[in-house]
Amino acid sequence: MIKQKDIFLGSEGDAWYARNKAHYQNLPEGADALLDFVLQQQLSPKKVLEIGCANGRRLELFHKTFDADCYGVDVSTSAIKEGESQSPALNLTVGSADKLDYPDESFDMIIFGFCLYLCDRNDLFQIAAQADRVLKDGGYIIIQDFHPATPYKNEYSHKAGIFSYKMNNSNLFLWNPAYSQFALEISTHGDKSMRVIEDERVSISLLYKDLANAYRQK
Repeated sequence: MIKQKDIFLGSEGDAWYARNKAHYQNLPEGADALLDFVLQQQLSPKKVLEIGCANGRRLELFHKTFDADCYGVDVSTSAIKEGESQSPALNLTVGSADKLDYPDESFDMIIFGFCLYLCDRNDLFQIAAQADRVLKDGGYIIIQDFHPATPYKNEYSHKAGIFSYKMNNSNLFLWNPAYSQFALEISTHGDKSMRVIEDERVSISLLYKDLANAYRQK
């Protein structure tokens, strides 16, 4: 059975970007809810990786705001090519979350930019392990994704055979004593009054890695 990852790397990643490109172009200059969230948390990352970065628009804002070295991974070749052309200061790569070609402890912030809901379920442990490997101790993970009360899946509306898997993705890390959740913002893609509808609920979650102090000695 073909994996969703391979479908997105093959064609659907580019199709997704083609459908959503106008959305990125129509956003007000400098506007980004996740950047606002990071500023509210009084964080100032210096080396950032975004998984699911599209054309790197958000990373460009992080680069300008924090003078950060910014890296991005996305399944869409067309999005990455556009980002490389528009934002040469960024380090962008076509790839997937389960295989990150970076040295251990490379980043002080990793962002999952609304991509985990489309990842293959049997890749989740590998995805979490890869993110943990390249994140420095004392670093942060930010997850922007759906936030249902309980896990479920929907059929993906744009291509047969693909599912959207909705769950609290922070739990990929919070089982580990090295990780703590420092902040959680629950909203929707639009009107916040829609938060009461489970299928509309999205969140931004801030996780902190502190392996050095994860286990107290008795």
